[in-house]
Amino acid sequence: MPPSGNRPVRRVYKPRMQRRGSDIALFFAIACAITWTSAAPAARAWMAHENPSPGAIALAGVSAFGPLLAALVVAWRRKTLREVFGRWKTHPKWLVLAFLAPAAIHLAANLSYTAIGGTPDRWLHLPLTPEAFAAMIVFPLGEEFGWRGFLHARALERWGAVRGALLVGLMWGVWHLAYAVTPTSSGFDWLTFAMNMLFTLAYAPVIALFMERSGRSIAVALAIHAGAHFDHLEAAPLALVGLHGFNIVFAAIASTWALVALRAGDKRRHDQNAPSLR
Repeated sequence: MPPSGNRPVRRVYKPRMQRRGSDIALFFAIACAITWTSAAPAARAWMAHENPSPGAIALAGVSAFGPLLAALVVAWRRKTLREVFGRWKTHPKWLVLAFLAPAAIHLAANLSYTAIGGTPDRWLHLPLTPEAFAAMIVFPLGEEFGWRGFLHARALERWGAVRGALLVGLMWGVWHLAYAVTPTSSGFDWLTFAMNMLFTLAYAPVIALFMERSGRSIAVALAIHAGAHFDHLEAAPLALVGLHGFNIVFAAIASTWALVALRAGDKRRHDQNAPSLR
């Protein structure tokens, strides 16, 4: 018979893991429902080659807050609302490094593209319009409290650092389905969606690594997301296939490095928590 001291661990651990899994599924369903429903009127107008109404534009703005609202709903049910807004304090270096990380990846892509004879349309895709500046603020606030404030810790606890980070990236990418209908495409653009999936899968482990190294500071997640909009290389013309290809390659390299570091950190935590044989 196992020692009685082990029994409470077994009785608590499994239900907690199951609860984490159900919370994650509910969060994702609500986030997608809010975002896709809110973005639908504008998408329908663009598909019909019409200008969206002011109401449709306003709802499209609300769609960015789907992850935040979903996290609040699920956390409210569990009485864990404070977890959504997470921990803010961290060393300033992590904020600076996180903000500059996307630009560093994009610079490597630009340099490599130039080395093979390509010509980038711009070296920096800075926010030059009011809408771009708004996106730099609105999307990080609307998304990161959900993906990182709520989902990050739960996914890593449930599936480990590597699989958890990739799962967050997969959910994040599927959530972007609503934004694959644009005024320029006048319909669902599979190329835009595929690129969003690749970028989110690549960037999610990088953000996860910054989160873990900074003590899970939500400010770091906001900083790296804002940095991705500050130098928004994804806004480069899709005709520059080589440039986008290099961007995906270097994002994947950064992601691989992040996954290796996350796995090493996960192993260290496991070893530290393992029961002593003495």
